[in-house]
Amino acid sequence: MKKTAETKVKDRITIAETPKHPRCSHRVRYPGEDGKIRQKWFTNETDALAFVGTQRKELGVNGTNFGTIADDERSALAFWRSFSKDSTPAPPDLLTVLRDFKTTWQASKASVTVKTAVDSFTNHHLADGSSPRHVASLKSRLKGLADDHGDKLVSAITTGIFSDWLNGLRAHRADKVGDKLTAVTRHNLARTIRSFFVFCMERGWTLSNPVPVAKRSKSRVSKLATRTAPAILLPADVARFMEAVQNAKATLVPFWSLKFFAGIRDAEAARMDWSMIDMEAGEIHLPAAVSKTGESRTMKIESNLDAWIRPYAKPSGAIAPGDTTRKRGFAKIINSLATKDAKGKVTKTFVFPSNAARHCFGTYHLFHYRNAGETALQLGHKSNPAMLHEHYKNPTAEKHAAAFWSISPATAENITAIKSGRKTA
Repeated sequence: MKKTAETKVKDRITIAETPKHPRCSHRVRYPGEDGKIRQKWFTNETDALAFVGTQRKELGVNGTNFGTIADDERSALAFWRSFSKDSTPAPPDLLTVLRDFKTTWQASKASVTVKTAVDSFTNHHLADGSSPRHVASLKSRLKGLADDHGDKLVSAITTGIFSDWLNGLRAHRADKVGDKLTAVTRHNLARTIRSFFVFCMERGWTLSNPVPVAKRSKSRVSKLATRTAPAILLPADVARFMEAVQNAKATLVPFWSLKFFAGIRDAEAARMDWSMIDMEAGEIHLPAAVSKTGESRTMKIESNLDAWIRPYAKPSGAIAPGDTTRKRGFAKIINSLATKDAKGKVTKTFVFPSNAARHCFGTYHLFHYRNAGETALQLGHKSNPAMLHEHYKNPTAEKHAAAFWSISPATAENITAIKSGRKTA
């Protein structure tokens, strides 16, 4: 077969016989997507000609280069040539740019808003068996992102947008209003949001995760240099708080007593049942299903804790009311402790530091009983004094330890009466 005008076209698509090839009779050469000439082999002329026809159609030519390019396509090509010629550094080639744009554009069309994705993420965890408390924690951590960027597409959230948003967050808690978030809070928040974007990537709503992988934690020397003592309440304030619990929401007395005088975590106390408390043996048996660490532990009931919870003890039943009742009760207690003027306007709020009850227990137990291993066991730290000293030890509280362990229902009332000027029996 000879090459003629029918077999060699001006668009660089050529077809030729290959008599010396051991298996194929024809070869077609054609321009690939990258502009380079490629070739394909065929065992018969019919298939070869069909392939030539397909290539011409895809290239949009009929014997002359770019014969069917529209005016706007010509303008776009001219713009790109001008842009790439004058840009420093040189941009990628046009084909790479278009491929990247295609991928990004398709992702944006498949994306959903951040608010919609957050709702889907939390509903997924709920349906997957996560506890309502865990789901509530996820909602709390994602609320800020949904409030500030809820109308944006998930695919539009970049690393820069996320970093600026995270750096702009400030604490809202009464004792830290306006402060920058602590490193631990930032880490926990970023970890949750990163898992949220992994969820979005799995559903094709975004191509990448804008939340950077967490950096390696600080060295021990660095941690020691920046460590601050845990925030706790003085015994007089603990006594005031416990009396306020009695007056404002008595059903919460066992819940808060266990937190202050047994060091039980908030979530653990919320899940406890009276059957886990042996008043006669003076012990609390926390099963693995209730413990945060997934390991059971036994705690001693100190004499003042006994005085606080014995009037409420019963064979079985939930120790704490529901989540909503606890939150409303706490707000009522804090409000009752606030200092108010003659018109009832709050002039000074009662500051209750985060995790204050457990921090009080760990600090005062360590200084009063002088047994770090026992204190660590009570806290559920697997007899790890290092964690105890790092997160719970507040040396300024040593002189107050004995007063803390003498707080009982009667002393709480007496201390409050003395501070307010009331007479006691």
